[in-house]
Amino acid sequence: MPSSSSTLKTKSRSERRRATTPSFVCEVPLRVIPTQEDTLQTRFEAARQLYNALLGEALKRLRLLQQSRAYQTARRLARTQPKQRAAAFARARQAVGFTEFALSQYATAIHQSWIGDHVDAVIGQTLTKRAFQAVNRMALAQAKKVRFKGQRGLHQISSLEGKSNAAGLRWRNDALHWGDLILPMVPHADRDPVIAYGLAHRIKYVRLVRRTINGRFRWFAQLVCEGLPMRKIDPKTGQFRHPYGSDIVGLDIGPSTIAIVGETRADLRQFAEEVVHDHAEIRRLQRHLDRQRRANNPDCYDAQGRVIKGKRPTNTSRQQQFTENRLQELSRRETAHRKTLHGQLANQVMAQGTTIKTEKLSYKAFQKRFGRSISVRAPKLFLSILTRKAESAGGQVIEFNTRTTALSQTCLCGQKHKKRLSERIHTCGCGVTMQRDLFSAYLARFVEDDALQVARATEPWPGAEPLLRTAWQRATTNQPASGRPLPSSFGRYPSGPSQSGSSEKENLPEHKAADVVTSARPLGVPEEGQVEARAAESVKV
Repeated sequence: MPSSSSTLKTKSRSERRRATTPSFVCEVPLRVIPTQEDTLQTRFEAARQLYNALLGEALKRLRLLQQSRAYQTARRLARTQPKQRAAAFARARQAVGFTEFALSQYATAIHQSWIGDHVDAVIGQTLTKRAFQAVNRMALAQAKKVRFKGQRGLHQISSLEGKSNAAGLRWRNDALHWGDLILPMVPHADRDPVIAYGLAHRIKYVRLVRRTINGRFRWFAQLVCEGLPMRKIDPKTGQFRHPYGSDIVGLDIGPSTIAIVGETRADLRQFAEEVVHDHAEIRRLQRHLDRQRRANNPDCYDAQGRVIKGKRPTNTSRQQQFTENRLQELSRRETAHRKTLHGQLANQVMAQGTTIKTEKLSYKAFQKRFGRSISVRAPKLFLSILTRKAESAGGQVIEFNTRTTALSQTCLCGQKHKKRLSERIHTCGCGVTMQRDLFSAYLARFVEDDALQVARATEPWPGAEPLLRTAWQRATTNQPASGRPLPSSFGRYPSGPSQSGSSEKENLPEHKAADVVTSARPLGVPEEGQVEARAAESVKV
């Protein structure tokens, strides 16, 4: 039997493994001389080939798994027996070696070749984990394919990381150590308060990042530090530059626009208004690149200019590479600018409140339907940044079901009217008239457990309506920074007085109980007394 001391050691190890602490990333620019860059490029190329080999081996084992009888037997088990299904799938995976541990043994065998001279065992373990997770997403039907890494272009390997700060990639004395390579940070980089804050915390592990900027490689060390990220302080006031509010904020996110409604402020705007996506310039460069590719590879095209099946244009000229670098640089600048603008917008939302409610949308469907708009605005990126910031501040982003709430179809009186996508103004017979996105964002604040609480939304509406109308008017009168016309989804602000105005309270139905939710009565069914009123109106008409 194991001794009590060994049992205590085992428990303490498992407890330490389960214990997690918050982390943040501190990025430090590195100074790399040409000889060191040549060595880094060789190591990244070895890591690329190792990753591709692991990816191919994992795919082969996945195909063997899906063809095995044990796997087919496990699939036929009833889903009402989750433990038996999980055990059967685990046995099937173990039989063909489709596990991370088995794949790591394959990586150890590859390390006996020339790759082991350039990639250490710790980097190999992290690459094994990355490759297995990519193929495992295919096994779980979360992805359709995996991408092998190329030497150049968008899908080249851009980062390598370790598992701790004790082996492999290490940060020592303001420099990145990787074997015999010592890469110091850029002089005086620690004058940046954000970098100085990160260097003062314990470093969990280090990630080496390679980026292409203006056609040249730049190297950065991402230090994964223990703790919470730094909150910047305004030196003039001594207060936080980005304070956190305490309200509940409702969002309505679209392909290119967002409506934000809090208790004291509302806003309707476009995503990343300052991003100038010059499609004409990009199309011109793409046509120029295509002409260069055809001139450099005439044997890949027939007399009519069509691509010959089975041939790939592999010859490139210096001017073609220059054009590719220009296209890549334009995309990089746009991506960085868009990410900055999304971060600023997330800070503005957090200034109203850290509890944010929004609809759970399919951004994959947005990509298929509004491809160009999504490529420019990237609403999912904004939601990811906002979720991370809210969780770091102790709040949360709550996504609720759109089928049970149907905010764009629901009114405060409880009526439910399905609208076309082109109908941008919510108008109801009870007197409520409001821009569709702003009204949905307002109702989102009162959603609890995937149900809209109409009574709670009706009570503060007289005070919230002027805020929403001000936001609507501001959005339709201010010209976008890009100089382009306003999006049609904003609707046209009415020139006359408010249609709901002071008589809105009289038109709204009275709610006897404050805790009544729409799930107690179907949204499309009117209350007693409304049927007779509507019948009388129809007779008058």
